[in-house]
Amino acid sequence: MIPVIAKYMLSRSFSKINFTFKPMDWQELDFNGSKFGLYLHVPFCKMFCSFCPFYKVLYDEKLKKKHVEGVKSEVKLRGLKGNASWLYIGGGTPNLLEAEEICEILAYLREFMELKDVGMEGNPFEFTPEYLEKIGDAGITKISMGVETFQSGALRAVKRAKANESLVGKIVDVAQKLGISVNIDLMVGLPKQSLEGCLKDVETIASIGPDQVTIYPYLLIPGVIASPGADSQSVFKTIESAWNILKENGYKRDSVWVFAKSHRIYDSAKDELVSDYFGLGPAAFSTCGNIQTVNPPIELYLHILRNSKRLAFYTELDEKAKTWRTFAHELYKLQLDPTVCNKLPLNIKIILQLLRTTGYVKGFNVTDKGRYLVHEITKTVVETLPFPLSNPNRIKNISEYEEILKKVKLQDA
Repeated sequence: MIPVIAKYMLSRSFSKINFTFKPMDWQELDFNGSKFGLYLHVPFCKMFCSFCPFYKVLYDEKLKKKHVEGVKSEVKLRGLKGNASWLYIGGGTPNLLEAEEICEILAYLREFMELKDVGMEGNPFEFTPEYLEKIGDAGITKISMGVETFQSGALRAVKRAKANESLVGKIVDVAQKLGISVNIDLMVGLPKQSLEGCLKDVETIASIGPDQVTIYPYLLIPGVIASPGADSQSVFKTIESAWNILKENGYKRDSVWVFAKSHRIYDSAKDELVSDYFGLGPAAFSTCGNIQTVNPPIELYLHILRNSKRLAFYTELDEKAKTWRTFAHELYKLQLDPTVCNKLPLNIKIILQLLRTTGYVKGFNVTDKGRYLVHEITKTVVETLPFPLSNPNRIKNISEYEEILKKVKLQDA
């Protein structure tokens, strides 16, 4: 009963978040002088995987160069300065940018601010030794690769190329020698994926020895095309079995889906859910207090930068949604922070006490019994996050937005 109530309250809170597409001042979200995070979205892919809900466009060399210049323009127009406590470069496929272009963007950002913790996602096929050396010299301290599975049938079903064991092993070896920590993403519940095969994938990855392994369940987010290959409980049991394998290989559990040997955790979900941050690039989110904005798609993004007039999706987050998100984040870590919990409103404190009474939480630690609850709650949070570009129902003035986008496409044709 408690898991059902918690999931219902979360999905209800997030389902109320809708955006208005409107003009904004470039510096309307002002973190200057204080700590903040940065997220840079690189939308380019050479092929579209059917399990990915994030905004992406087919790779185009000319469009890529415009994107790099556009990001630099956005940094300047938004007046960014101060101390960025983290930067994640995600996508899409960020390492479809040349290493020199990554270096160029990082150097430009450093003209305006300090960058402390810099991580980058990428496709294994693009992380050559030369690429890794250059981005390491530029200040990238950790990378994340989406391997997902070594099962050929499942990869074909989701239209993803297979990265073989030797390639992944070589990347991990080279990166670690350069002082770059490596996360490898695996996914459970893909179409045509054997759950027994998932555990073989984990054994293979454990033998390679990356600094971190993140094991995601298949998530049903708007924009995802393929159907899952297993039910949620079977997926959870497989992740728990994977944890036993990783534990035997020296990994510690950092959160419900993240297992690491290193203290340099690559987990953008942690920071983006509860931190204020600037999003750079097309379709990137920004959050400041109760205000959340999302940049438009790349055609419109480049158009507004050329004209120095900002258009973005805008919403003010409900206080209830923020507090439920904070609570979900605490559960996700499996170890709750007493200081944070003591500041939660009474209704959530009552839920926490019920979780203790029913054995899901002991003190401030999630129990073995409670991990399935956290698995389901985390899935609910991710599956109900508002993505206006992949779910137009989230846009209040959708017809106005579509008309503006149509005009821009005609002008630039």
